[in-house]
Amino acid sequence: MFFKGLVGAKVHQPALPFDKEPGVDIDACVHSTLAEAAAIFPLKREVVVRWRNYPVTAGRAYLRESAICLSANLLTTPERARETLLHEYAHLVVFERFGRKARPHGPEWRAAMQALGLAASVTHSYNCVRRPMPKPYAVRCEACGVRLPRSRPLKGGRLYKHIGCGGRIRMERTP
Repeated sequence: MFFKGLVGAKVHQPALPFDKEPGVDIDACVHSTLAEAAAIFPLKREVVVRWRNYPVTAGRAYLRESAICLSANLLTTPERARETLLHEYAHLVVFERFGRKARPHGPEWRAAMQALGLAASVTHSYNCVRRPMPKPYAVRCEACGVRLPRSRPLKGGRLYKHIGCGGRIRMERTP
């Protein structure tokens, strides 16, 4: 196996400016973290790192393209960028070694995270603004009259009961 190192590792600049700590070069942190990960787990293909404007997702690994996309909105410190990059790099390692049969956050991924020196954490705890789920549908209990908003319509041909009073639930027409 081989890795093209920092010469082959591409880091695309973020399309939008983002609020990062003054005097901190996050791109340099990404480069050094990528080199550190490649020293532990060299990959056959070069890894491309791109910055994206993800509002909630910290990063994504695109396995077939050997690419990692990072959130310019959330990764505002070197620690966040390093942790997220290594998390996504572990996905690339597992895909190269085990293919699609390995679970995304299964034992192989956890072992890769441990070898990279991180705890196997699946989610981040960064402050981000989540959009509320739209609820264009509603149901109403025939017994007590309570109205409950829903994201999806009820499946036809099924009987639904209100957990509060046991009354029958029916879809309500919404404008």
